[in-house]
Amino acid sequence: MTQTAIVVGGTRRVGRWVSEALLVEGHRVYAIYRHRHQPAQECAEAMAKAGYALHTLQADVTNAEEASLQIGAIAQEEGDLGIVVYCAGPASSTAILATPSDDFEALWRANVLGVHNVVRAAVPYLRLKGGRLVLFLSVGADTLRAYRDVPVYGACKTMLASYARSLARELAGDNITVNCIALGVTPLAPESVPQLAAEQLPTSRYVTQEDVAAAIWYLTGPHSAQLTGTVLNLSGGFAL
Repeated sequence: MTQTAIVVGGTRRVGRWVSEALLVEGHRVYAIYRHRHQPAQECAEAMAKAGYALHTLQADVTNAEEASLQIGAIAQEEGDLGIVVYCAGPASSTAILATPSDDFEALWRANVLGVHNVVRAAVPYLRLKGGRLVLFLSVGADTLRAYRDVPVYGACKTMLASYARSLARELAGDNITVNCIALGVTPLAPESVPQLAAEQLPTSRYVTQEDVAAAIWYLTGPHSAQLTGTVLNLSGGFAL
């Protein structure tokens, strides 16, 4: 069934993979980006060449009012909202004690507060017919492991895992599922974060676009209606 989908951070990197996967499934997709106009334009143009119409719009979802206005406008224009995926979230490889407070706050705002603003804006529309919320974690965020390379980012994602479980409980009666994807190592290394070689991973390969698409199709599709409050570990055993 065709639905309106919003993908926050949906024009670059893994977010672009998610937008494309939802387009392939026949959904109407709106990809929100924060400030990088050129990648957003290139993404929309590439989708158009492939025969898909990707709607892109700029918004800073760490601002609650802006998130509410943009998401409300999409839902009202389309007449429905069924899927929300939050992919945005910068990483940092700086050690905890070396991270200035402003940088710590910026990571938290992008990885946690932005999610909360999007959720509060989207849930009134998702409640009308039910829907799917999918959040991206870093692999291991649901296991309380220590992070050597990205400790502050890991802390933010661990908070997000707890947030998602509690939110799933709150929304269970509204036919809204809340699930997370704990993403392993992809070929798309985040800026300022060291990239691991594929040979260092248990499966000896990176998580691919096809892997992400399969996970998104399941979590947003009709066969996952009873799955909520869970973390899908998409890492090829990286956190084991």
